[in-house]
Amino acid sequence: MGRKRFVLILADPDDEHALYVQGLLADERHVVRILDTSRFPSDYALSYGPQSNSARIEFADGPTLDWSDIHSIYWRQYTGVGVSTLPDAEQADIAENDSRSLVESMLFALPGKWINSYRAWRMHQVKPAQLAKVCSLHLDPDIKIPRTVLTNSPRELKAFAKSVGQCIFKPVQGGAHTRMLTRTYLSGKRLENLKHAPITVQQHIPGTDIRVFVAGRKVMACRIESDKLDFRQDPDPKIAPHALNAEVTDACRRIARALNLDWTGIDLRLTEKGEYYFFEANPSPMFMGFESRCRLPLTESLIDLLVR
Repeated sequence: MGRKRFVLILADPDDEHALYVQGLLADERHVVRILDTSRFPSDYALSYGPQSNSARIEFADGPTLDWSDIHSIYWRQYTGVGVSTLPDAEQADIAENDSRSLVESMLFALPGKWINSYRAWRMHQVKPAQLAKVCSLHLDPDIKIPRTVLTNSPRELKAFAKSVGQCIFKPVQGGAHTRMLTRTYLSGKRLENLKHAPITVQQHIPGTDIRVFVAGRKVMACRIESDKLDFRQDPDPKIAPHALNAEVTDACRRIARALNLDWTGIDLRLTEKGEYYFFEANPSPMFMGFESRCRLPLTESLIDLLVR
């Protein structure tokens, strides 16, 4: 039967997608383990040698694993590190920072087949930089970029809205749904809230949402019909396969490659004129709901990246 291959899944242990992939891979050929970094340092022991760029993980309820034994790593979700409960607050902060530094050094430096890497994850955490990187690819006319500003300046916000016309706004990093930038938000208390945090403001692009999944060289797309501005607020959107032309398909591959993404979900908007606009590329997209509705081989494509 040969030596088993070890697949590590970086995730919350209750994450539906992580458990699904673990269940599919756990067979006579693979050993699959979910690594919840929020349980470090209390429940895991990690050792890292910078000179050899090697590491060892000691699971409290399982084997000790050399990093070289790992065939691939599925970065589903980084859960941070555990918070120390030391009585001295300063020492607790130092302990937490030290734990995070060790974990993230390993995630950043260790070799292996990452789906996807620390660099790709960090690029998604700084979405303005991700958007700038995609802009630098000069994909127009195949894929356009909506006019965008990120600001906490009331003056800049009002000037941009006046110049562009109808706009939407959303958080810089994510975590809340997209909203229309109405006049209510351009005056009074709403405008003063910018002193607490910046926002992303974009030209509103009417049209149909397109989710493009890129798995290596494979590109699959579906269209999402919804009457909501943000389809994530729709409990039952209509999702169906969508055919991309060769130029847009190649542009999506270029986006994934530029962002170091072997596996990604790219969000586009298709206008009535047939123009595609880029919004973002997710390094760990949810895929089970899309697959169940439109029957694209998303699971098969992800598993193939992990074990081929």
